[in-house]
Amino acid sequence: MDSGAMSLQITSKSVSLDMTNKLHDTFMQEITAGIHGSGIRAGIIKVATSKGHILPYEEIVLKAAARAQRETGVPVITHTQEGTMGPEQASLLLSEGADPGKIVIGHMCGNSDIQYQLAVLDQGVTVNFDRWGLDILYPDELRKATLLELLKRGFAGKVVISHDYIAHWLISQPDMPDFARPLIANWSYTHIFRNIIPYLKKAGVTDDQINTIMVENPMRLFE
Repeated sequence: MDSGAMSLQITSKSVSLDMTNKLHDTFMQEITAGIHGSGIRAGIIKVATSKGHILPYEEIVLKAAARAQRETGVPVITHTQEGTMGPEQASLLLSEGADPGKIVIGHMCGNSDIQYQLAVLDQGVTVNFDRWGLDILYPDELRKATLLELLKRGFAGKVVISHDYIAHWLISQPDMPDFARPLIANWSYTHIFRNIIPYLKKAGVTDDQINTIMVENPMRLFE
């Protein structure tokens, strides 16, 4: 490596570290003092990565989030894109010292490959099945089958379920084409209670398991 390339590499690392430090400071300010001077303190850290890879800036965000999580104890909740990068997110957060018990890898219901699920769960973190009713992105039938398999394998203590639902559009709700309407017909805050939990019970999931997923696991994450 010539001196010019080495200098560029050192500069790049310095810039990355500086950005990580600044973002970490922002996280800490909003968690401990309040968001933009409001006095309202953030209770979670949300991070995201792209489809199929983690971009350099996304890596900086995850590293800063892991540090802030380690220092404050607040949970980190992630966005995965189109059923990818869950294992890599978990690995990166843990490598920076984040508590696996306070990490939730999100949108895991967008991938029905059990090996993908296990590659995340085997790192001790929690997975979130949180896009129920969005059949336009991924069918609920595959979400249900994947969740049942994880429960059969004993992972009830590492699963949460929720709705990635938009309750209010600031301008106006987009006009969905006719073909899309049936694919979001169940997209609402009540879908889990009206349809998913009854389905799980019919499939043999116990009340104790439901309570673990719906009550105990979220309580553990946020306590």
